[in-house]
Amino acid sequence: MALLTFCLLLLGIVIAAALLSYGAEIFAERWGANFVGSIVLGLITTLPEYFFVIWACIKGQYQMAVGSAVGACSLLVTLGYGMVILVATSPISRKPVKEIELSKTTQIDALYLLVTAVVAFFLAWEKGGFDLKDAFILIGLFVAYMVHLSHTAYKFSEAVPDDKTFTGSLLKAGLSLGVGGLMVFFLSEPFVDSMIEIAHEFGISPVTIAVVLGPLASEMPEKLTAFITVMRDAKLAEISICNFIGSKVNHNSLLLGTLPIIAAFQGQAGVGGILSPSFVLMTLLTVIATLSLARRKLQRWEGFVFLLFYFVVIWEAFQRV
Repeated sequence: MALLTFCLLLLGIVIAAALLSYGAEIFAERWGANFVGSIVLGLITTLPEYFFVIWACIKGQYQMAVGSAVGACSLLVTLGYGMVILVATSPISRKPVKEIELSKTTQIDALYLLVTAVVAFFLAWEKGGFDLKDAFILIGLFVAYMVHLSHTAYKFSEAVPDDKTFTGSLLKAGLSLGVGGLMVFFLSEPFVDSMIEIAHEFGISPVTIAVVLGPLASEMPEKLTAFITVMRDAKLAEISICNFIGSKVNHNSLLLGTLPIIAAFQGQAGVGGILSPSFVLMTLLTVIATLSLARRKLQRWEGFVFLLFYFVVIWEAFQRV
């Protein structure tokens, strides 16, 4: 029964990912891959994770919240990023490319990724955690990022001629994104629970569930959306790349910035224990990913490199158990 439930939920998430992919492609024609991938898809596909982290904080489980955020980030910048490159440059995609070419706008977005990662690291290193001052700095970075992308989207849309037929396509795309987003929101939690239940039934160790299966399940909607987009057409890879960049910027700024705010409402001075080996490794991987993005040409060998980095993340996690 648990296996059947898992398969049905997985099918639902695949359908949701396909809807998000279709809607994102149409929206990108109007507002550009950067705004759509980083903001629209970035927020929709990570919404369940945001709720998990916030509720964990409200319940006082700050280390669980931090661990979830750090684990998701590491998974995103290794397995997710690497697999998008590999899918786009292989026959798995219906329209593969030899290499992924990124726009200069995406290169600038990658700079925001680097800045948020480095700032979050030094704020955590300053006192070993985050306080209200750090929250305002991190959230301020996210606001600056939003303003930058909104300005980019406006300039992009100004260059697109008005077309009544295209307006109809935008309405369909909006409906597709809305339905897909609702499906992701309602299916994500039971999907994670079903995967963990199956793991228990098959005798898989709690360590494997916590380190490998849990993060994979919670990030499944985002990964599937990115992969399906690239499988349809590798030239759409920039949308998936921007989705990962936007999600990472969100994690490094807005998500981490909410932790000390919730702590303040609960009468605490801040959140400690942030600067862990996992946090350091996540920051290092983000810097490496930024250097990769700065080249503006992503080749297959980079996909294999970041896939190997994922196993480094798993190895590091098991060392702490």
